[in-house]
Amino acid sequence: MAQLNPRFEKLETAYIFPVIEKKLTEFKSENPERRILKLGIGDISIPLAPKIAEAISLAAREMTEKTIGYGPGNGHLFLREAICNNEYSDYDISPDEIFVSDGAKADTSALLDLFSEDCTVAITDPTYPVYRDATLLSGKKLLTLPLREEDGFIPKPPKQHADIVYICSPCNPTGVVFTKENLEEWIDWAKKHKSLLVIDSVYSAFRSSSKIPSSIYALKGSREVAIEIQSFSKSAGFTGLRCGYMVIPKTLHIPEIHKLWTTRSSITRNGVAYPIQKGAAACYSSEGKKQIEEQIEVYRSSAKILRTTLEELDQTFFGGVHAPYIWWKAPDNMSSWEFFDKLLETTGIVTVPGIGFGPSGDGYIRLSSFLSNELAKEASNALRHYFVTA
Repeated sequence: MAQLNPRFEKLETAYIFPVIEKKLTEFKSENPERRILKLGIGDISIPLAPKIAEAISLAAREMTEKTIGYGPGNGHLFLREAICNNEYSDYDISPDEIFVSDGAKADTSALLDLFSEDCTVAITDPTYPVYRDATLLSGKKLLTLPLREEDGFIPKPPKQHADIVYICSPCNPTGVVFTKENLEEWIDWAKKHKSLLVIDSVYSAFRSSSKIPSSIYALKGSREVAIEIQSFSKSAGFTGLRCGYMVIPKTLHIPEIHKLWTTRSSITRNGVAYPIQKGAAACYSSEGKKQIEEQIEVYRSSAKILRTTLEELDQTFFGGVHAPYIWWKAPDNMSSWEFFDKLLETTGIVTVPGIGFGPSGDGYIRLSSFLSNELAKEASNALRHYFVTA
């Protein structure tokens, strides 16, 4: 009889969003008339930009006129060239160092297939759960770096060795962003330890300052130690379309990584759907850029509305400036789930308990600003009422 993978038993917690959905279903059943304000899961709330939809539709019609079958496992050249010309023109990245995929989540976990079980993988706590769970399922050693409020939730390089380090900036869940100096410190550490940095940059479009590096490759030495993961999901509303990419420089101190990932892509993938890649390429048209920036500005404004309210209420929180997430410290020493339940019961606001991102996240909740300004204002009013009546 086939034996199941015993590593599933090592997963520390249930994936947080099904648990939230179960609680929400129960709440709706008991309170069918209550208004629900979803500030939890970080999904988009604005329809797809018209220019992108147009490009996808045209590509689908094109497929009725000529045969377009399997595509390259690493993505069509037109999209990889568009990414290079628009995202990496100043950083000496070539199209064959770009690998198009169905999203960052798949890449962050699948990348571990290239490395031996003897490797040590470092993640932060709190962290995006995929980093932790994928490491456990791969059988690799896990090194956890607890984040501290007094450090602004920015991790410091550890004294001990790690072969691979996941860094998310702008960060999910804490909403903070690494400065140039923060990233340089990690690059220096990685060069010293011959380590690999996996930089998850899927929220980079939300940066609100030119002082924050747009890519890890803007920094000296990064091409030796860093792989960058990007996605069109949050920047261009592709959560339901699925398209992202990973940058693997040939100049990494382990040069075989590029070749191995090329091999893996050719074995396991037939490429993202042609119309979806055409839609992704349309993000770089002048009209596409304009429409996408208008959408991102809505989310930035919603974050500002929520931040302003929390400031007025004298709350302790982080993020929401360069990222679409706000990391809110629960008042009165409540646990994450206690505060989640209380907010849901009294305001109808759905959040994400910080403990779902790791033990060090307990006592915090995550708010998402992927919402309209009107909904952000409604949530803000509900929060003001909560603190008046609490």
